[in-house]
Amino acid sequence: MNRPLCILLGIGLLASCGSRETRIDKVIEDGVEVVLNHIDPYRIKGQPITITLEKVLSIDLEREDLAKAGLLSGGEWDVDDDGNIFIVGFKNSENFIYRFNYTGLLTGSFGRRGQGPGELLGPSLSGVYGGEIVLSDFVGMKYVVYDLDGRFLREKRLEHPDRLCPLGNGKFVGFGPQLDPTAKAFYYALTLRDADFHELKVLDLYEYPSDDSRLYPFFMWRISGDQIIVANEARKYELWVYDLDGRLMRKIRKEYRPVRVTEEIKEAILGPDYRKAGSSDSKYFPDPLPPLNQFFADDEGRIFVMTFETGARPGEYIWDVFNPEGVFVGRLALDIKWSGLYLGSRYTFIKNGRLYYHRVKESGYHELVVSDVTWR
Repeated sequence: MNRPLCILLGIGLLASCGSRETRIDKVIEDGVEVVLNHIDPYRIKGQPITITLEKVLSIDLEREDLAKAGLLSGGEWDVDDDGNIFIVGFKNSENFIYRFNYTGLLTGSFGRRGQGPGELLGPSLSGVYGGEIVLSDFVGMKYVVYDLDGRFLREKRLEHPDRLCPLGNGKFVGFGPQLDPTAKAFYYALTLRDADFHELKVLDLYEYPSDDSRLYPFFMWRISGDQIIVANEARKYELWVYDLDGRLMRKIRKEYRPVRVTEEIKEAILGPDYRKAGSSDSKYFPDPLPPLNQFFADDEGRIFVMTFETGARPGEYIWDVFNPEGVFVGRLALDIKWSGLYLGSRYTFIKNGRLYYHRVKESGYHELVVSDVTWR
């Protein structure tokens, strides 16, 4: 049992017991329900408000046996229904995908580097869906599918770099550059696609910065059951929830306290040697910082939003917790690797009652941690 973490998280959410009353503030805007969340969590009778995490395993990327096997970086990852873990290592020289069983034992690798059928050049993991491992290869310009044993099943060419995630109704969510020569800025579009990847609807637009002179605006989406959840810095602290046919069902809006940049945040984003570079960061960081950094959702519809508010221990940041109806119900303090993990990258998630996340060790190596999640 990772006892200190369990105690911390329990206290963090118990603080919501004395917060706002049960009445949930909502309005209707253009026919869409807007849930109005405030600084303090709501108190909802009979709803679990405490959480404990029990660490069950970790994959330490500092291990020599993993380096010898070719796993040189831990990137996106997902898990199947039996607890087998699939990690995409972007820096690997031969195979991109590594498979571990539920105890953390390495059981094989696949997804060979190359340009042939079933081979990859620059993959991004969409996830594990219905017994299949799905990837989008931005460099190879194709959508690739393997079975859970790593056997190549099929692929389809892409017209331009795209991240594609299958939905339960046969449609897809796509994310790629908006190819409009008349546009005044460079945009990426989050779109709903049909089974042949043809665009059905634009769900949202992300204005991509033309240079690296500022902290990239946050833009993320997650698929949770029958919902597509989107956060866009252009809307401040507001999440939009679509159904799988692209209908906007709910907006989740929250008040927040402005946070100013700290040396800890600068180091987390720019790296430990940023002071040696001698360049000014006064324009890079907005003042105040954006209201949120990233978010993830569990398979029951809860949403976990990371703010820039620091926790009690070094490396910890506060995460706001929303129930499946979009109501703010509590807060967590988590030590999770986070800088630069924007867009659709799958680094942190809860699946089948377990939290999967990256943690940075003092040595600088990543540790991929799996913890059981218990709500009370």
